[in-house]
Amino acid sequence: MSVKQWSEDTISYDLNGEWSIRRAEPEEWGVYCSVYYNMQYNGFFREEGYTNPRRNAFWIYKGESRIGGVRMSPNVIYHLFVIPPFNDSFGILKQLKKLLIQWSDRKEPIRTYEVLPDQVQLYARAGFWPDEFRCRWMQRPTEEFHISWEDNLRIESPEVEVTEEGGKRFILAEEIARCDFESFRGGLDATRRKQTAVKDFLPTDPSYSNEELTQASTLVFDKATGQLIANCRLCLQDHVAAVYSIGVNPAYRGRRLATRMLQRALTMLKGTYPLLRLYVMEGNDAESVYYNLGFKPGVQEVQKMYIPVN
Repeated sequence: MSVKQWSEDTISYDLNGEWSIRRAEPEEWGVYCSVYYNMQYNGFFREEGYTNPRRNAFWIYKGESRIGGVRMSPNVIYHLFVIPPFNDSFGILKQLKKLLIQWSDRKEPIRTYEVLPDQVQLYARAGFWPDEFRCRWMQRPTEEFHISWEDNLRIESPEVEVTEEGGKRFILAEEIARCDFESFRGGLDATRRKQTAVKDFLPTDPSYSNEELTQASTLVFDKATGQLIANCRLCLQDHVAAVYSIGVNPAYRGRRLATRMLQRALTMLKGTYPLLRLYVMEGNDAESVYYNLGFKPGVQEVQKMYIPVN
């Protein structure tokens, strides 16, 4: 009798007597995913190996033939691929969905993230609802720029301190949150993230970054008022430098502050990281800034699809 409940110790799960999934060793699984997941996407993420050590990678088998792979655990499924000549992606997704529903807490939605163009209709046919937001990654090589700042601006890198609990926090966390609140409130990104108050913008644990990325992050102050008027914070996306957040107070827009903060990041990361990436939502006015600075867009994604709660 097959075990249907999720357990990190279970090696295999039967789907319908003919198909099954079996837990995979991440490194080999990652090689197959990097080839078969989506070639247009993987051409953009050339160094991506999909070797995340989390124990949620599975091979998909038809009898004893390996026909694909997937990452899934309670309430989440992603990185679904099939290996030619097998091509019944919809048939296998229907079976995976049945198992996933048995695993999951149905008081919460079942989600898939960053759905690529060739899988949007696939997930929709299987009963996943598309999120209204469309996003894409952009990237460019790091490069040295000559950057000039006005005398009335003070440019700093964020500083990090250790908390009493042993974690880390930005020393100016409240000022950064206020700057981001003024920059993003009412906008597309704040709507997507359901951020409506200053507390919703408090910066995340800087442990997602490192010393090089923190130094290449930028805080811009108005010397006359001491106000933080713009900031650009960097993080690690897999092993690549990425822009976590970039915002400019509306009263100070039109002065190329976003462009210069990105140029500073590209300059300071040159020699340490070959690329800088950022994630931008369709319709974001800042997208033109990134294009003009030489960022190359990847494929457009549906940011999230989900099966609603019962």
